[in-house]
Amino acid sequence: MIKISVPATSANFCIGFDTIGVAFNLYNTFSFDKAFKDTLENFDPKFGLDNNLVLEAYKYFYKKLNKEYIPVLIKEELQDIPSSRGLGSSATCIVAGIVAANIISKSNLDNDTLLSLMIDLEGHPDNVAPAFLGGFITSFYDNGKYYTNRYNVSKDYHFSAFVSNQKLSTKMSRSVLPLNYKREDVVSNISRIINLPRYLENCNLDYLRHILKDSIHEPYRLKLIDHSSELIEKINKYGIGIISGSGSTILGIFDKDIDIIDNNFIQIKVKVTNEGVIVND
Repeated sequence: MIKISVPATSANFCIGFDTIGVAFNLYNTFSFDKAFKDTLENFDPKFGLDNNLVLEAYKYFYKKLNKEYIPVLIKEELQDIPSSRGLGSSATCIVAGIVAANIISKSNLDNDTLLSLMIDLEGHPDNVAPAFLGGFITSFYDNGKYYTNRYNVSKDYHFSAFVSNQKLSTKMSRSVLPLNYKREDVVSNISRIINLPRYLENCNLDYLRHILKDSIHEPYRLKLIDHSSELIEKINKYGIGIISGSGSTILGIFDKDIDIIDNNFIQIKVKVTNEGVIVND
């Protein structure tokens, strides 16, 4: 039996739409074992054999590599990451399924190939890359290949995920984005993103506050997240509030330990993890 734990992620990271993500020490864990037929245990009944993303990712591996399929028993062992909240729960399913298939099939593919399969299935790299590799990861695509880099995040930063009961699908959050952008909005993001790694590595909340001003997705998506403006106003008194992934979670960034009370959100304090996927067999 193989047990695989995958960390939560916060994608987009404000100005890094579809290109930046960070892994946090909050996990979903799944176990995998060879079986006579595909079997699922401990999952919500709505995630059955026909629409279970872990199993879909596991099957996707064999299909893309044209390998003889090995049926599997998949158990959901731990679900600490809320689903459809912008904390990468879908990415944990994809990463776990593909890593498990690589091990069970004894394919021994390298990380670049595995990550490429994950991104192909997910559609963009900003969740699966940090979930797989750990840390603060930037990604770009060129000539059929994705390239990633990891940057250090100062331990003097404190992060909190503010989670609401509102579920928000990626499809819905993408539907409100414009098809075209003004040149000044694109330039605004580019000018900030190039400075972001420096002020993450060196804790400087004042500079980071100026950098984390997005023009590409947050102005449109915040309108979808109930009570988000009130919460961000509270967060901004002490730090910086940005959307985690596509929402509805709001990520708070501080330079000290902060507790914020809001009846519409639950605060979960998290730390950046550089470990990525954890495999126990």
